[in-house]
Amino acid sequence: MFIIANDGDGYGIDRCLASGDRCGAAAANAYCRTQEFAQAASYRKVDRGAITGAIPAGRAGGCSGNTCDVVAIICTR
Repeated sequence: MFIIANDGDGYGIDRCLASGDRCGAAAANAYCRTQEFAQAASYRKVDRGAITGAIPAGRAGGCSGNTCDVVAIICTR
């Protein structure tokens, strides 16, 4: 399972990942492949409070402020 910051960038795929909609499958699968996994088994938005310290703030790959969603992607081999 990967916990990643899901900052909205205006492309809409972020909303698909965070909502778990089918349109996020391509992005979730691509993320898993970059981590040397075969595909995504699931992806969904998670509460930032439930994963304290997992998402860095103010650095590359982190959340800028309290406005971004956090997504859990479960990958399979």
